[in-house]
Amino acid sequence: MLKTDPFDILRLIYTMGPLSRTDLAQQLNIALSLVGPVIRKALDGGYLIEDGFRPSKGGRRPILLRINPAFGKLVGVDIGRSHIRFVVTDFAGKVVTRKLLPTDILKGKDRVLQVVHQELQAQIAKSPDVAAIGIAHSGVIDPQHGSVLFWPMVEGWENTPLRQIVEDAHKLPTFVVGDSVRAMAVTEERFGQGKGLRSFVLVYLGRGIGSALYLDGHLLTGRDGLAGELGHTTVEENGDLCSCGNRGCLELCSSAAAVVRRVRSELERGISSSLTSLIGGNLDQLSVETIVNAARDHDRLAERIMSEAGMRLGTALAGVVNLLNPEKVILTGKMPQVAGEIILEPLLYNLRQRALPRAVRDLPVVVSEFGEEAAAVGMALVAGEGLLKAGCLEMQKGNEARVNGGELSEGSVPPASPEM
Repeated sequence: MLKTDPFDILRLIYTMGPLSRTDLAQQLNIALSLVGPVIRKALDGGYLIEDGFRPSKGGRRPILLRINPAFGKLVGVDIGRSHIRFVVTDFAGKVVTRKLLPTDILKGKDRVLQVVHQELQAQIAKSPDVAAIGIAHSGVIDPQHGSVLFWPMVEGWENTPLRQIVEDAHKLPTFVVGDSVRAMAVTEERFGQGKGLRSFVLVYLGRGIGSALYLDGHLLTGRDGLAGELGHTTVEENGDLCSCGNRGCLELCSSAAAVVRRVRSELERGISSSLTSLIGGNLDQLSVETIVNAARDHDRLAERIMSEAGMRLGTALAGVVNLLNPEKVILTGKMPQVAGEIILEPLLYNLRQRALPRAVRDLPVVVSEFGEEAAAVGMALVAGEGLLKAGCLEMQKGNEARVNGGELSEGSVPPASPEM
């Protein structure tokens, strides 16, 4: 009987491949004899392909294994307040098609679900080999059942069995995650700044602030799925009241919406700024881009608000870094991707002042190369992992049946494939 979980082996290839059989045994600290039978079954099942050779250090060159991109298509969906993003990828996560549609949350839940169903039908019709669907939803999700418990400040989504609704309509395995930032972290782990790392923190700075904590090779979700609520960390003891009921939350200081709101408030008070002419006196034209451009031109108001946003974020991150000691901090979303060094410099200054010196020594803080599409891509990858896990359960059942049928004794080990 195999003494290791086949999913551990296939997931390692899925996330870090191509790898040889010896690579897998070494990284999982298991005997090579336990790797061979899993690989044989995965090759027979079409999950893996053999793809080239690693340079030899003497003897036969090791065969490299990678996930089979042709195993099936995957659909990733990201349901946000403003837009719904769709991507179709191959099984390895390469994007084949993409679509962006308005969410229209004011038209109600049924209208949003109608948009999702219509686009899924269209994509499945174009790609009949779609094997699974992954959905990120910005509401609060019951991860066990894939239900939307509620959607803060959006009516009508209480106790909505989203996974069951989509599975019933499209007859495909469906996986639901309640945090787009976690889905983004999957993409970073596979293709981006997190590739090859065992631990990193991803921080999203957009209209709100969220984070994903990737530790010991896995996303940390917490008891109730609430791990990573960095935006609701207190950074101003007597600050403004937040929608969560707390005061002085980071989201009220460092999100894109907070920066625009704070600058607008100062302009309404009559503070002198080049921004007034940049937006033609129309405060509705104020945006993160205009504020960042003004800061780069040394506008004092824009520089001050951006600096305060970065400093507060550095304060919040110092606690995270001290607690988790990650290998890297990755920033994503509109704010860091537009602002760059304008927000990074004050962030790094405060982070280094407040975190333990050893924890921040040589700690990279970088900006993601992916845009908003990363969450939908991440959900396609989540769906792929879900299919792999289901396949591995079938492998284990097959092994148990062979043992119980007398083909293998409890103490025996199937012969390993030779490492080539």
